[in-house]
Order: sequence, then C-alpha cells, then structure tokens
Amino acid sequence: MASLEAEMLEFIRRGLDHHAKSCPLAPRAILLNPGNFELFGWDELWGVPVLPDDRVAPKRFRIDCDGSAFGIEAEISEVIAAPEPVLVPIGPGGPREDEPTA
Repeated sequence: MASLEAEMLEFIRRGLDHHAKSCPLAPRAILLNPGNFELFGWDELWGVPVLPDDRVAPKRFRIDCDGSAFGIEAEISEVIAAPEPVLVPIGPGGPREDEPTA
C-alpha cells in the first residue's frame, strides 16, 4: 500500500499534467490543506510553489492559476439568489383604449 505522501504526489502530478493540457495559463501555486502542508513539508513541487489554504479539504489539492474558478460557487449562489422582478400577465382581455386594433 502506497503512503499518503506518495499518493498525493501522484495525484498532484496528474493534476498538473491535466492543467497543462486544458489551461493556457501557468499555475501560480498548488494549494493544500494546512494539515497536509505541515505533514509533507513541501515548499515547491516541479517548480510550482506549494501553499496552505483552509478552503482545501484534507487529502485534496487545488491548482491555483489566473484561469481558476475556485470559489466561484459562492459568487454564482449570490447571483442566483438575487431577487428579480417577475412579470405576471393579468389575463385575457380586450385591447386597451390606447392600443391599436387589427
């Protein structure tokens, strides 16, 4: 059975490879849960800085870049929750006096 450190290195390497294929922007950092950051003691992997971030769950990582959508869920929720006026038709009826008729 592989160690957690070896597993994380493999997952991060795969993540960086995927990022390189799918994003034109270079990664700024690899984000780790603060507990994992302390446990592994990595400052840099493959030339990319490793930083602690409370938003990352244990045993997970995030690749931070200018094209990242990390945290966008909260912004989307705010937009969706914003009240929007709703137009409700009153019902069938004839034309009003100021409307032309056919």
